[in-house]
Amino acid sequence: MAKLPGSDVKLIRLNPEWSVEKAASVPMEQELSINDFGGKRLVITLPGAGGFCNKEFDLVKDNMNKFKAAGAEEVIVIVGTDILSNAGRGLPNLFQDVSQEFGNANKLTLEGVKSRYLQRSAIAVDANGEQVAREDAELLGCRTIDSLVEVAKKAFS
Repeated sequence: MAKLPGSDVKLIRLNPEWSVEKAASVPMEQELSINDFGGKRLVITLPGAGGFCNKEFDLVKDNMNKFKAAGAEEVIVIVGTDILSNAGRGLPNLFQDVSQEFGNANKLTLEGVKSRYLQRSAIAVDANGEQVAREDAELLGCRTIDSLVEVAKKAFS
C-alpha cells in the first residue's frame, strides 16, 4: 500500500462553525488537508457546481449512515469548482481543490481543460493514510449510492 498522493495538500473547506452572527470572530473558510483527519476516510470527488449529475451531493449527505456502517469514519467530498455555489449542501466535509494539486496528484484533472473540474473517484484511506481502495467512474455517469458505499465496504470491512 502507498500513501494517498496529495493527502497533505491544503484544500478550502467552508467552515461549518461560521454564521452571520459569528462573522467577525469565525473565519468563513478553513484550509485543511486529508491528513488533518484521522481514522478511516472515504474521499469522494465530484466535478462540482454545474457539473454532471449534482444529485450525488444529496446522495452522499442523505446516506451518511451507510458510509459509517461500511466502516468510514470520515466522508470527505472534494470538488474542483467553487464551493460557495455548493455551500447549502449540508455536507460537513466539503472541500475545494483550488490549486488542483490534489487533482493532479491523483490524475483527476481533465487533460487540456484549465477549469477546475475533477474526474469522479471514490478513494478509501485507512487510519495510517494509506490508499486501500479506489474506484474511478466516467465523468458523465452518475454513480449510485451503492457503488460509493461499496468502495468503503471493500476497504474497511
